[in-house]
Amino acid sequence: MDPADICMYFPVMKDHDFPATVIPMSGPKTPIGNMEFGGRLQGTTGTGFAQFRVYGMYALVFLLRGGGRYRDRRGIDRRLTAGDLLVVFPEHPHQYGPEDGDEWDEVFLAFEGAAFEGWRASGLDSVNPVWPMPEPACWALRFFDILRMPHNSLAESTAVAAAIHQLIADALARRPAAREDWLQNACQLLSGGADAPDLPTIAAAVGMSHERFRKVFKSATGESPSTFRRRRRLAQAALMLHRSDLKLDMIAHSLGFCDGFHLSKAFKAEYGQSPAAVRSNEIKEKDVNTTRAS
Repeated sequence: MDPADICMYFPVMKDHDFPATVIPMSGPKTPIGNMEFGGRLQGTTGTGFAQFRVYGMYALVFLLRGGGRYRDRRGIDRRLTAGDLLVVFPEHPHQYGPEDGDEWDEVFLAFEGAAFEGWRASGLDSVNPVWPMPEPACWALRFFDILRMPHNSLAESTAVAAAIHQLIADALARRPAAREDWLQNACQLLSGGADAPDLPTIAAAVGMSHERFRKVFKSATGESPSTFRRRRRLAQAALMLHRSDLKLDMIAHSLGFCDGFHLSKAFKAEYGQSPAAVRSNEIKEKDVNTTRAS
């Protein structure tokens, strides 16, 4: 698309030209999370569909032009068109982008931090990662405005993170009622740690017998409640390994595993490497970065 056409997506964007590029935006770390990078991509292929990718951080992807598809390893498959918002979760293997015959322009924000985890209990969930946004021009402008924000000082970096939190809150408030309340409530309850209720109690909380709950949950999500819970707990374990120095047994007990051995076995089955290997690789990466900086 001709860059001279400033109205390339929506007429109201005539004064908001933005280069097609990826922008590093990692500033000082804040208690409410951090923007890492973002940008506008034209004619991008997305992740492609050859294999699934684990991103390791959150991302909000807003489709400006064209169409394509989002898939993840659990069987979720969604068609995307211009004006759709896609939420990428740090732990879920996924793929997205234009299919054969499609084109795709996007603007995206990539961010991380424990504070963003709190949105999972307030409606942000991987079972419903795509939805259309009303007034797409306004949403595109909000993405571009965040990408223009300064981020060099702690105050500036905090303002960027706060703007992303507000964007998530407003996007959830405008999400269509695409799913029943029982499923959202069930996902929230299943995402708890060691003190979360057991499956029969969760079934009763959403007004079903245990057997019916197992069937309708799998029909709606593509996996059983116990598998969903295990994946969520392993994802939380992965985040805790990256963000804390807690011993494996302590992480295991906080997430409802018997001990570190059982957590390590489940973790390796899910991610292909042990928790110890994850931490070892992270230490090596830090050492390399330190060496390069010195």
